[in-house]
Amino acid sequence: MYHLSRHSNLQLIKWLGTTLCLLGIALTSFNIYPANILLSLIGSGLWAYAGYAQRDTPLLLVEGVAVFLYLTGFVSYIYNALRLWGIL
Repeated sequence: MYHLSRHSNLQLIKWLGTTLCLLGIALTSFNIYPANILLSLIGSGLWAYAGYAQRDTPLLLVEGVAVFLYLTGFVSYIYNALRLWGIL
């Protein structure tokens, strides 16, 4: 049975995070909202994990802040949508 090493797992996480961040950027350029925030949130979350796993404080800081901002934007979108639909 093939087992991925810790290094290979982290490489996979970083490539997946990169792909999702780039897709989020592409969706932003075409103003496809809120999918752009959601993909960027997940991608930055994966990169924040990579920063944590590698003990890379600058990477963890920048991606942690990005996750916070994307999450805030996504919650704001949901809140405004619920208000628009008369649920709140």
